[in-house]
Amino acid sequence: MHEQHAQNYRFFGAPVGLFFTIDRVMGRGSWLDYGMFLQAIMTAARGRGLDTCPQAAFTPFHQVIAEQLGLPPNEQLVCGMSLGFADESAPVNALRTEREPVEQFTRFLD
Repeated sequence: MHEQHAQNYRFFGAPVGLFFTIDRVMGRGSWLDYGMFLQAIMTAARGRGLDTCPQAAFTPFHQVIAEQLGLPPNEQLVCGMSLGFADESAPVNALRTEREPVEQFTRFLD
């Protein structure tokens, strides 16, 4: 389990590792916008045959990352993201979790 978690810090072997930051003055709504921005990047990558993995594992190390990247004090780390091609032969990439039916968490009004 620990070895698998450690793969985060090697960007799961992806050729590209991305870090995303946000200005500290931005409020809660901006974080929601940022989530949609990240989703758009992941969707665009899939549309071009690439795979992504958003990674919150980096956030406990935000100060070290900020120092290494030379981030200004007003910027804070949101997450990292791996970008590349999934190794379909890797057992971890065969995992498919069950999903709740939409009707279980959504209420539709006429």
